[in-house]
Amino acid sequence: MLSKILTILRKISKIIAENDDQAQVLDEIVKVLSKNLDAEVCSIYIYDEEANELVLSATCGLNSDLVGKVRLKPGEGVTGTAFKSGEIVNISNPEKHPRYKFVRGSGEERYKSFLSVPLTVSGRCVGVLNLQNAGDVPFTLSITDVVKSVCTQIANLIISSKMLKVLASESEPGAKGLARKQKQVIVRGVSANVGIAVGTAVIYVKRDYFAEIKLEKTIDDSKEILLLEHAIKAARKETSELGRKAVSLISEADASIFDVHILFLDDKTLLDAIKLKISEGYTVESSLKLVNDDYQKKFSRLQEQIFREKALDLKDVLLRIYKIVRSIRGAETKSEIEVEHSRQIIFTNELLPSDLFKMPIDKIAGIVCERGGATAHVAILARALNIPAIMGAKDTISQVRANDEVILDCHAENVYIRPSENVRAHFRDLLALTSSEPDDSLLDKDSVTEDGTEISLRANISLISETSVLRRYGAKGIGLYRTEFLFMIREYMPSEDSQYQVYLKIFKEVKGEEVTVRVLDIGADKPLPYVKIPQEDNPVLGWRGIRVLLSQKELFKTQLRAILRAGAQGRLKILFPMVSCVSQMIETRQVLSEVESELHAKNIPHSDNYKVGMMLEVPSVIFSIEEFLEYVDFMSIGTNDLIQYSFAVDRGNEMVSSLFNPLHPSFLKIISHIGHVFKSYPGKGLAMCGEMAGNPYAIPFIIGAGIRDLSMGPKSIPPVKRVLRAYTVKECEDLLDEVVSLHNPESVECVVKQSFIRKGLKNLI
Repeated sequence: MLSKILTILRKISKIIAENDDQAQVLDEIVKVLSKNLDAEVCSIYIYDEEANELVLSATCGLNSDLVGKVRLKPGEGVTGTAFKSGEIVNISNPEKHPRYKFVRGSGEERYKSFLSVPLTVSGRCVGVLNLQNAGDVPFTLSITDVVKSVCTQIANLIISSKMLKVLASESEPGAKGLARKQKQVIVRGVSANVGIAVGTAVIYVKRDYFAEIKLEKTIDDSKEILLLEHAIKAARKETSELGRKAVSLISEADASIFDVHILFLDDKTLLDAIKLKISEGYTVESSLKLVNDDYQKKFSRLQEQIFREKALDLKDVLLRIYKIVRSIRGAETKSEIEVEHSRQIIFTNELLPSDLFKMPIDKIAGIVCERGGATAHVAILARALNIPAIMGAKDTISQVRANDEVILDCHAENVYIRPSENVRAHFRDLLALTSSEPDDSLLDKDSVTEDGTEISLRANISLISETSVLRRYGAKGIGLYRTEFLFMIREYMPSEDSQYQVYLKIFKEVKGEEVTVRVLDIGADKPLPYVKIPQEDNPVLGWRGIRVLLSQKELFKTQLRAILRAGAQGRLKILFPMVSCVSQMIETRQVLSEVESELHAKNIPHSDNYKVGMMLEVPSVIFSIEEFLEYVDFMSIGTNDLIQYSFAVDRGNEMVSSLFNPLHPSFLKIISHIGHVFKSYPGKGLAMCGEMAGNPYAIPFIIGAGIRDLSMGPKSIPPVKRVLRAYTVKECEDLLDEVVSLHNPESVECVVKQSFIRKGLKNLI
């Protein structure tokens, strides 16, 4: 049976490779299946999502004139019944079936046996394959098993070979082959990385190998155990190679994702579970399937999302072992990853870290994944590789066709499939502002206003690898180094020395420029596997930031020691997140003092001239700035959270996300008030590190408010510098005074655009 399956699959693969005409591909496939399965009729129906109909797309044995014309609703006829239920229908005398529907002119009335098999892959049904014969007995179990195995591959081929797009492009009879206008679709997910990506869709439906495995017994369990041990050894080697590739692409710290895989491969409990199944008489493949299914159920019952996501890592490891076992046995496991052109956006049901490293990274413009969240390892890798990514975009694959134009907006967490002209125009403007090519004409020019006031433009980074672009975009140091990812990619808290080595690299890379290190900001959407954070009704308003650190003193002190030690090699500023009351800052200074005393006592070199700062992102701070300034040297405005808390708006909630706007006059009043307070404290620093700092439209108002230290994504620096150099401080102050009396952000934006035109900045509008 296996040889027959492989023969059919090889023939189908050859057909796909040798034919560009997709209709011809289908015609050849049904001929191959009819001949090799001894069936007088073979037909393929493909599901048209927009029309919600199954369309006869190819047939061998029935009237071919009906191709494209016969359409069935899900549940209609035997074919529609198989599609809707997702179950095989294998019957004789189909006219007696309660849902039977006679198709006039098809010639099917003389065929008395009917096998209808859903074309399903990873839970998604894309069509139905039918076999018919003149005999009045159902098809044999062996034929049914072959068809089931082949159908999974055909479903993959239908998706990957663009047949669904061809189907969707067919219009009314008489206009066949003409492209039918497709409507724009907007899908929401969770942003795993910042950025905007424009490209064409590539659909990568992950084969569920474990679902395809049929349980088989062995007569020689000792041979199977030996095979397993060989495969595990090879899997360790392959995992190490993937880790080395990760190191070459990102950094030593980021590649530790694959440490998790090594831990699984060394996990005695896991390996013993596989061996136990083998000792019970199962083959290695069947044992891997049984253990995977068991562990996936256990993971799914865990409440914390971050632990549930570890199920993907385990599955990745077990699949690696499975493929190696199949290779040793001489069976093929064809690569599913085909990214041929540049600027392609991968749409997938799930993506494993090893999948990503097997892809041509330079050709991937973005990733859209139906499963997973911002803490999944593949999400962290996407950030490390600077690939815009949206996770948890449910039911996306059913709405996209191969080669569809796609715009990925990770700021608003939207995926635009077949975007309208208005959307295209909007993003053309945004992409012009954040072009991958920096404006060389500004690189050597100072970041000053037209009247010579110096403005510090620094970079926000999360990974060591990002330091390589600082000089390219003209960043003067790092205004916000987020340390979360260093913690999130590990299954255990990083040691003081491992943290120290990473921080030290940061200071060495910037070569004497200022570095603001924000201590660990976890909680809400950034949990850690080794810090138990309870389920909360409102996690954004709950146990996060400094609140967590002050209750986890050992974790807090370990990080502070590493930061202070590395800071001896440069100009250090330490930033504390989510401070909402003065008592928290007093306690934080006490912890910091204790850490310094410990380092002094042990004669460990460390920074002794660093500056202490806090994030200004909670409204309660705005009305007590003077009190906080007794305990800090500077504040940095985190506009993302400050807007969220000021307007009581969750920007991830599409019903209210439109209210999240940094140009709202009320928010500009808040920024103006903060700047006014700081004018009375010339010795204290005021910075801004939220997304607003990189928004060219907001720059005149930020400068008008008296803020002279900005930190942003490196690519935002050139357009921001261009705006700065076009305005005097007085002009910025006047603009701010003008807009705070307006009533909505649209009016503010109109004022900015008119001002940009007068200043010769029309290209930034």
